[in-house]
Amino acid sequence: MKRIILLTSLLLMVFFLPAQVVMRLNDETPEHFASRFKPYNSVITYRVIPATWNNKSVIFAFYDQEFQLPKQKDSLQQGDHRIIAIMFAEGEKNHFTKVLVDLIGSEGGSPVIDTLFFLNADSDTLKELALVVSWEQKHYDVNGTLYGTLVFDNMQAKEQEKLTILKEISEKLDGGCECTWKDGTRKKAKFKTAAEITKELERLGYKQ
Repeated sequence: MKRIILLTSLLLMVFFLPAQVVMRLNDETPEHFASRFKPYNSVITYRVIPATWNNKSVIFAFYDQEFQLPKQKDSLQQGDHRIIAIMFAEGEKNHFTKVLVDLIGSEGGSPVIDTLFFLNADSDTLKELALVVSWEQKHYDVNGTLYGTLVFDNMQAKEQEKLTILKEISEKLDGGCECTWKDGTRKKAKFKTAAEITKELERLGYKQ
């Protein structure tokens, strides 16, 4: 998980999305609204999710973007995939602040969003946001699926440009690889579902 968090941090250095206010049209579906603001060379993936997070109306959208790393990092220029996770937070009616949740890069395979849910993962009473992400692993010596849990703190300010990842608890909830190795070794992922993650948080002393 440390490598995953480091990767997303590095990607943020080359992609910065300033907070901006965008308008949702009357009677516009969440899907159409999200599609109007999709980043260049991307498609909507997973689901567009309207939700109420700590009494605030929000819309989550995930964009699968194909991109190329700089030539010094990828001499073959084969291209790669990342997910740009965006939250639209409503202020005045139909006016939403566009907030970057995270950039989720490849980790052996392209990222896939498995689950989004809210949980309590710190000492305050507000809920945090959790994403379960998976990456298919197809290599010479290992095959399977890698699972990661990304936990983000609740919004701290109206003009916040990016959610803050809670690194320590994210690492504790890392699912690991549900994989088979060439030597016959097999492992199960520790955490893949919201139920498994919330159970572990309760064991750690966080009331859900």
